[in-house]
Amino acid sequence: MPEDANQQIRRRPVWIFGRSWDLFISLCWLPIFATAHLLSTRSALGDPFMRSTLAFALLLSFLHQPLTLGLVYGDPAQFRLHPRLYTAAPLVAIAVGTSAAVFGWSIVVPVAALWNLQHTIQQRYGIQRIYAGRSGYGAARLDRAVSYLPMLAVLALIAASPRTPGLVARSGLDQMNAGGVKLLTDMRPAAMVVAAAAVVATAAVARRVYLAERAAGDRANPAKWLYQASSLALLASIVVDPAAGLTAYVCAHAIEYAVVVDRTAKRRYEGATTVGAARGSLLGRAARTWTGRVAFFAGIALAALGAHQYLGGAGYNAVLYSVGALHFTYDAVIWKLRKPAVAKDFSIGLTPAVAAG
Repeated sequence: MPEDANQQIRRRPVWIFGRSWDLFISLCWLPIFATAHLLSTRSALGDPFMRSTLAFALLLSFLHQPLTLGLVYGDPAQFRLHPRLYTAAPLVAIAVGTSAAVFGWSIVVPVAALWNLQHTIQQRYGIQRIYAGRSGYGAARLDRAVSYLPMLAVLALIAASPRTPGLVARSGLDQMNAGGVKLLTDMRPAAMVVAAAAVVATAAVARRVYLAERAAGDRANPAKWLYQASSLALLASIVVDPAAGLTAYVCAHAIEYAVVVDRTAKRRYEGATTVGAARGSLLGRAARTWTGRVAFFAGIALAALGAHQYLGGAGYNAVLYSVGALHFTYDAVIWKLRKPAVAKDFSIGLTPAVAAG
């Protein structure tokens, strides 16, 4: 193949799941933010609508979390990788979650808020690392800085804003989530200093990214640029309209996770090379077809929705805390890109030209 043609192939965006799916992952937050912003600021029922959209976002966040349990307990091959963890963790999570719900442990509020925040940021960092792995270049520290520093700036700006306490009061958030926001507002005396430092650091990181992309030459991946730019715009939307931005951020996280689970399950279990116990497992049988995956997702989501609908008070909080803790813990284990099976799911290790195809 002529050299110019080869360079032309390598300059093409290297997508994770294909152009349509990757564009959906990167941009799905835009219509959510636009709708929430317009209706909550221009509607006569602004406050009730804002409370409804935030409640919907939190419900969607809860509905996606049990998918992780399906990945673990629906596939014996996955369970055998860490049998002690997958056996003991539910017992610990249920015991701690139930105790926290029944006795109203206040420590749950800041711990849950910070753990959930780290979890969502880490997912976006992981997507960047997948793009880097498929493109064949990129520094983990730089991707981590792109993920964490802008969020630090956003949190500090929200904590410093005099509008935040009134917004929390209008939002109708429950004690757990409102407490997480109050944790930020209590930092107000130092928030402006932290915000200024984080904004400067973010600008410096942006410059480093620009220089790194130029140095990458033909391997530079426009698909990764889109994802990073969209992530920064999403964080900026939280500063512009905290309620609508938070709604978009939470929903985008859940949607992104569902797409990743669907696409990787399809690759892992649908291919002809997948045989044996993995393909014959509950998850393996469901993942072979689009309808099977939809049914698998729907079954898990309906179970979570039933818990939300019919359990109340301490009972629902116990389920919420327990499932959330297992979701955060298991995700940190099952999505390690250094594992050959996970790397294969994302086609990491191919040359950029092959990955682009």
